[in-house]
Amino acid sequence: MDDGPFRSTGQGDAASFPVVPGSDRDPAASGTAPAGPDRSPEIYDVDIPIPPELLAHMGTNAHRHDVQIGGVYDDKIVAVAVYDRPWPARSDPGAARLLGTIYVSTRTDRVYRIEVNPGAGGTFDDLLTHLERLTGLASE
Repeated sequence: MDDGPFRSTGQGDAASFPVVPGSDRDPAASGTAPAGPDRSPEIYDVDIPIPPELLAHMGTNAHRHDVQIGGVYDDKIVAVAVYDRPWPARSDPGAARLLGTIYVSTRTDRVYRIEVNPGAGGTFDDLLTHLERLTGLASE
């Protein structure tokens, strides 16, 4: 696993975060997680504090690298969707796959959930790397 700023404090260890009931990490969920593109997302409830200045930087970077203008982020008011490649045209994701979503609370200045789409090749580590890029703590 990479040794980025959100990982050095133990915040980036996927196994240490609570399992969301019904997600494919929930041992009570029926059967095993499906394979391939139809695989259920992995949902991690996290508590990663983001200082206000980094939260502002995150919003600016997500907007600057929006999928509709050649980037890999689709920024929402409280979430940033992360794609594996830029969209070919405005409002047309083409073959771009959603790797996952980073949910942010602007009220508490915290990332409170990371949803990973393993069927599209996303990993928890990938989403932390994107979070580090968005906040300016890692190079793009």
